[in-house]
Amino acid sequence: MTISHAVVGLSAFLLVAGVQAAEYNFSFDVPYGQYERQFKMKTPGDGTLSCTVFIEKEYRGEKWVPAVILAAAEDDAEDDTLFLSSSTEPNGGPRTFHLRTFNQAKPVIDKTLWEAPDEKGVYKMAVSWYANGAIGYQYGIYASWQEKQFVEKPGFSTRHVSVHASGVKGSALCYSQTK
Repeated sequence: MTISHAVVGLSAFLLVAGVQAAEYNFSFDVPYGQYERQFKMKTPGDGTLSCTVFIEKEYRGEKWVPAVILAAAEDDAEDDTLFLSSSTEPNGGPRTFHLRTFNQAKPVIDKTLWEAPDEKGVYKMAVSWYANGAIGYQYGIYASWQEKQFVEKPGFSTRHVSVHASGVKGSALCYSQTK
């Protein structure tokens, strides 16, 4: 079987299963101290947005940490949001994954999830949204994923997901699946 046959077969299966899938590839170059949205999509039904991130350069300073952030939010201002982010320490320290949630712009959860050796700036993050209001999140280095975890009652409904960058140059390859 050729790759094109496999892609056609997978696409047909997803359509029969009622799943819509899309791929997004984008580059970013966001200077130190700036925060830019790179991608945003509405979230009908249940779904997942997963991204593999490739960091080429980090712009460091005293106040801001260079990072790529996945967000699952209810409002455009992102006052009701779950943020999953990853950053490294200066001078080749470990890659750290963080989770923060906000309700009405007030912090609710703020925790470090995992630290691992940085693999040349390549890592993965994903957020999932569900009709029952839960939000799932997952992260990993290179080919391995950590177990999916959940915020069962975030205090808001996910209406959109987005990808943001701050103080980094690189690219991301993201996939979305919705039912």
